[in-house]
Amino acid sequence: MTYSGSPNSYFRQIPNLDYPSLRNDRNSAYDYQVVKNIFKRAVIRDDIFNEITAFTKYSVVGDERPDQVAYQFYNDSGLDWVILATNNIIHVRDEWPMGNQDFLTYLNGKYTEAELANIHHYETKIIRDSSGTLIQPEGKRVPAGYTVNFLDNGTLRSESSLTSFSFLEHETDLNDAKRNINILRPEFLGLFLENFADIMEYKPSKQFVTSKLKKTENPRLISP
Repeated sequence: MTYSGSPNSYFRQIPNLDYPSLRNDRNSAYDYQVVKNIFKRAVIRDDIFNEITAFTKYSVVGDERPDQVAYQFYNDSGLDWVILATNNIIHVRDEWPMGNQDFLTYLNGKYTEAELANIHHYETKIIRDSSGTLIQPEGKRVPAGYTVNFLDNGTLRSESSLTSFSFLEHETDLNDAKRNINILRPEFLGLFLENFADIMEYKPSKQFVTSKLKKTENPRLISP
């Protein structure tokens, strides 16, 4: 996520903790320091994604990063976290599509050139009978030599119609699948930010200081 000066950047949204200082130059065991509560998270409910009017489909192009997509749609690269949150992406390194150079580096680190050319798996092609009835759908992963037997006008037919996929094609498909994301429409952005801010606020408790700050217990001051 972008560490920008944008007032909407992620680290400006998450609340703080007044935490016992771990600094070597602290004055005493009573010293506290304010840190960001990186454990405070808000997860988008699955049913939100059924509200198709709130989202538009988008395919990440080439080496595009979340902050670039955020700037394209919201004119604010600091809202990259909205792009990630609305797609339930937590581990950007693994869940965001790799750019061309990163993808090549990944492949070269995992496979030899010969291994990339080896067959990873087979998938079915469409098979229909003479009347046009679908017998076998496309895209079902099956073992090598897989055949389908069916009656066609009283005649038993046996067909094997498969497409082979190399390790290179398999890895490319996995990476490309990550390119298909949901974009929260700009007209819903304000409401989203308001709801997110409300979720991130602390509620009254014995640790409560303000809606944006709570104080943790100091283990150095707790009697055994």
